[in-house]
Amino acid sequence: MVKAKALSILFMFCLLVSLIFPMSISKVYAESKNEVTLNFKGGTIHDGYVEYSKIGKLQLFKGEELVTNISNNMVIDLNEAEYKFVIEEIPAEAVGVTKPAPVRLNINHWYYPIMTTIVGETRSTFELESSKFSRTLDVKLERIRAAVNTKVENVYENITSKGVIDLTDGKEYVIDFSKSDELAEGLKSFADLEKTLYYKNVNGGLLTTDNVSEAVIKIVRNKSENKAILTAVNVGTKKSENFKGFHTKYTGSALNYDGTDSGIINETRTDYYTRCTYEFTFQYVKKEAEAKEYKFIEGANQTYIIGKSKNATFRIEADYSLFTNKVYVDEKLVDSTNYDSKSGSTVITLKDEYLKTLSVGEHSLKVAFLNDGKAITKFTIKEKQQNEVPKDNKNTENTENTENNKNEEKQENKNLTNNDVQNDNTGVLLGRTAQQDAHVYNRNDLSAEVDDTQDIAGDQGEQGNGVIRDDLHHIFCLYSKQELIGQKEKIFFRLGVKGGGRCLLHPCGQK
Repeated sequence: MVKAKALSILFMFCLLVSLIFPMSISKVYAESKNEVTLNFKGGTIHDGYVEYSKIGKLQLFKGEELVTNISNNMVIDLNEAEYKFVIEEIPAEAVGVTKPAPVRLNINHWYYPIMTTIVGETRSTFELESSKFSRTLDVKLERIRAAVNTKVENVYENITSKGVIDLTDGKEYVIDFSKSDELAEGLKSFADLEKTLYYKNVNGGLLTTDNVSEAVIKIVRNKSENKAILTAVNVGTKKSENFKGFHTKYTGSALNYDGTDSGIINETRTDYYTRCTYEFTFQYVKKEAEAKEYKFIEGANQTYIIGKSKNATFRIEADYSLFTNKVYVDEKLVDSTNYDSKSGSTVITLKDEYLKTLSVGEHSLKVAFLNDGKAITKFTIKEKQQNEVPKDNKNTENTENTENNKNEEKQENKNLTNNDVQNDNTGVLLGRTAQQDAHVYNRNDLSAEVDDTQDIAGDQGEQGNGVIRDDLHHIFCLYSKQELIGQKEKIFFRLGVKGGGRCLLHPCGQK
């Protein structure tokens, strides 16, 4: 009883394992499938084989079993079992062919050598290795003497091109194939030296078109000069257009011989392409550039005084390389001989000889730079005041007058006595006085008892009456002679200008 129960349990366990294990195997197997689809190009399908007219017959084997339900678009799993083709060549004599070419197996445009496995037979086999094949297989037999397998490898050169193409006012843009800058390289990928190309706007990018009416640009070949000419077409009222995208151009190929296998030549062809990521702006209408106005660092709104100033210099905050050699005063072009220019940043010096020819008053100065740049300021021309004497210029006339007046004063002063001076009380000054050093008119006429601190009553520096009291007896200046009348004496002095119209005063008794 126990034995029967144990056998029952063992049976159930084995049944369970037999159910689970296949399921596990099936799952793993499904993940490692390599299913391919077979199409027999140019062949006639029969029960169990495909016939290629006057060439041969092809059969499909799964392991050692013939697949009889052969058809186009049939799917087989190369990982499920070993699949192979058995190929039987139709004798040339049977089809009336002399010196026939060898029979070749072609799968997806690639020739594969076939091996004869049975001596004396015309049948050959070809194994469909899972590591070599996948997806769809186009299979055919053909007779060809020179069978060549060409493996193609693509090599891409990736470039980036960005720039503005000037097509304003119907202008042509020359694509020079001898240049290698970024913009030239990008545009060369759109041109062809063998033919004229048209491009249209597709989603903001450029795409070739044969319809001229929808084109936006035309590129005309000029192979003799190694150039191409780009022009805009169908612009309308557009001022500019921006295009960006990705463009690929075939640029050439190279062929390499890899050897011969069973009469089949193998080679590698390398095709070269340029892939350009581009962003082009085609300018159809000239943009008006905003004129830049430069600042004056030095010399703005300065004043030039005729006979006193030396030239007029202006420094402008602009690079000297931008200076156009054009200077305008009052909107009139100044001859280059009338000014000097130099760097640092830009220094313009109007010459003294030229400034003297300008009228007194306010004038405008404009200096022109590249790209419509400019610097503008004002300056003023003034005349020198009549009483203004240049520091470096001695007034000969004043010197002569001074000497003459001194002689006159000495002569007149001989009539004065010490008693006159000592008894002097007050005097009336008819003229103007000012605070500045002077010289004693006649020291011999002065007594120490009288020479006290000067006391001046009246408004100094103004024209009018002033009273001289105490011991201030002698006052003299540089120009006109006036008479001071006191109670007991006459005091002479000269009223004039030294250093800006100021009189000269000293208390009596001082040197």
